[in-house]
Amino acid sequence: MACQPRPRRFEQGEGREPGYLAAIRTLPCLSCGMEPSEAAHVRMASAAFGKASGLGKKPEDRWALPLCADDRRLARDAQHNRGELAFWHELGINPLICCQKLHAQRGDLVAMRAVIITTIAERGIGNGDTASAASL
Repeated sequence: MACQPRPRRFEQGEGREPGYLAAIRTLPCLSCGMEPSEAAHVRMASAAFGKASGLGKKPEDRWALPLCADDRRLARDAQHNRGELAFWHELGINPLICCQKLHAQRGDLVAMRAVIITTIAERGIGNGDTASAASL
């Protein structure tokens, strides 16, 4: 039986916005504020946000947020090295709300930067602690 070539993971297609991801990489990291950042796709599902998830399926680019390399994948407590829900909960950020706000401003780097800076400034506000991401 012949092996089938594995499809490329990052193919262009529905939900792919390379220009949007490039803009995200210019924004400060949501965790530490460092620049440049990487585009970190939020994989968790949420019926409230109309976001499905599947194993091995990369989310649409509209569900990407800026995280520096350390906070995304290199540090011991990085997003990729622990549960995604726990990562965002500890930051006090609802990543799906942030994704929606950020994607709504696509094409306007100043407005996108304002969304990130406001999100950083408001981390954990609302419940008196870092539980604002618990409403996921």
